[in-house]
Amino acid sequence: MINPRAVFVVMLIALLSLAAGCQGLLEDPQEKANRAISQANEAIAEHNRHFERARSTYEEVKQRIESGEDPSGEREEIRRAREAMQEARDHLREARRALSEVQELDVDPTVKRYARLLSEAMEAQLAAESRELDFYRLLEEDPALEENRERALEILEEVGRGYERAERSYDEARELAESNPDVLRSGREQQGG
Repeated sequence: MINPRAVFVVMLIALLSLAAGCQGLLEDPQEKANRAISQANEAIAEHNRHFERARSTYEEVKQRIESGEDPSGEREEIRRAREAMQEARDHLREARRALSEVQELDVDPTVKRYARLLSEAMEAQLAAESRELDFYRLLEEDPALEENRERALEILEEVGRGYERAERSYDEARELAESNPDVLRSGREQQGG
């Protein structure tokens, strides 16, 4: 025997699911793009918070190495910096995933270009951060850099070049947003720009 209340509940759940699915179909592509850019910007802000924590240690250790000093007393700081960098990278990957949706939407090409430039900047940033993590691992293995000083200096150069590439892409995205304020209003507001 079929319980009429159970049938009503099942029908209500089905209708709510259908309504939720239709809302996704009816949602304006520009609104979806704005939401994706907003989510990406929130993840970028969280990335930056963790990144700055790791970066301050990185800069101190880098100066010691370049001046020929022994950074072995910084072992615990190096470990914490590596962990902060790994957490920062997770947030940047989240931002990149949010932006990947924009390329599939029927929106102004400028919005797609903006999302693409930000994604390229994130790719360069993630690559540089990956090399920076290699630097931290090297320091954890050989804190005094008795055997790996040259390798550490090479990694530092690669990291610097990677961040320069990322900065150029971020600058290009910022310039695009500034020259198209009406099209990219939401993304600029989220970036503080």
